[in-house]
Amino acid sequence: MHPLGKVMTGVGAVILILCGILFAFGVSDVSEKVDDVNYVISGQTGGDVQVYDDDGFGDWGFTIFVEGAYEDVDGNGVWDICDSVNITAIHDGRVMENYGTNQSYAVNASDDERFYFEVGLENSECNVGSGETRTVDGKDLVKIGRACWGCMEGTLTIESNEPIWVVNDDEEIAELVGGMFAAMSSACLAPCGCCILIVGLIAGFTLKKDSTIPAVTVQTSVSVMGEEITESAIPMPDDDSDPAHAYYGGMIARGFDPELAEKMTKDHYPGFNE
Repeated sequence: MHPLGKVMTGVGAVILILCGILFAFGVSDVSEKVDDVNYVISGQTGGDVQVYDDDGFGDWGFTIFVEGAYEDVDGNGVWDICDSVNITAIHDGRVMENYGTNQSYAVNASDDERFYFEVGLENSECNVGSGETRTVDGKDLVKIGRACWGCMEGTLTIESNEPIWVVNDDEEIAELVGGMFAAMSSACLAPCGCCILIVGLIAGFTLKKDSTIPAVTVQTSVSVMGEEITESAIPMPDDDSDPAHAYYGGMIARGFDPELAEKMTKDHYPGFNE
C-alpha cells in the first residue's frame, strides 16, 4: 500500500473511533440526565431556591411537581388536582417582561406572584388532555405548574399546602444540551472520517511507490591516433544516496563537458571521484 494511503486510512479510522466514543458518551449522558433529575426541593412544602441568571437576560425558571394523578371527576375540563393544590412563589429580584421575545425588558417586580399552572406544554394551564408524569422514590408525581419564568438574579421563595418536587430548568437543560451536542458532533464528524478512510484505501491500492533512479553511466570520447575511443568516465549509482554523483550526473545530463562537470562537482563536493 502506498504510504499516503496508509496515512489517510489511519487518520480516517481514528476519526471514526473517536466519533463512536463521543456518540456513546453523549447518548449515555442524555439518558442519565433524563433518569436522574436533580430536585432543588424534594418532598417538602416549600423552600428558597436561587436564581443565578448567568447571562443577565433572565432564566427559564422552575418546574413544580406534586404527588397525585390527573383526574377530572367533575367533568369541567380541568384537572381536579389543580383545585386542591395551593402554591405561591415570590421572587425578590428583577424580572424580564416578555421573556423569550425580542421585546423583553427588565422590570422591578419583586413580591409579585411568579407561579402559574402549566401541566403540559406552554399555555396548557390545567386543561384536561395534557400533562407530564414521573415517578420518584416510588411516588407518582404530576406536573402542576412552573415558577419564575424570566426571573433575573435573586431568591425565589416557594410555599405549598402539599409536598412539592422542584426542578431547576436551566440546569437540567444545560446538562441535556451538553450530551446532545456531543452526540450531534460525532454524527457530523463521522462522514468526514468515512470519506478520508475511503480515499485513503483507494489511494493506497492505486498509487504506485516511487521507482528507484536507474543506473546512469557517463561516457567520454577521446581520439587516439585518429581513432575515437569511448570509455566510461564515472559510473553513477542506481539511487540518489550520493549527492555528489547526483550533482555530477545532472551536469552531464545538461550537456556540460565531463571534465568541467567533474571540476564543478569537486568545487561543491571536495573529494569527489578520488
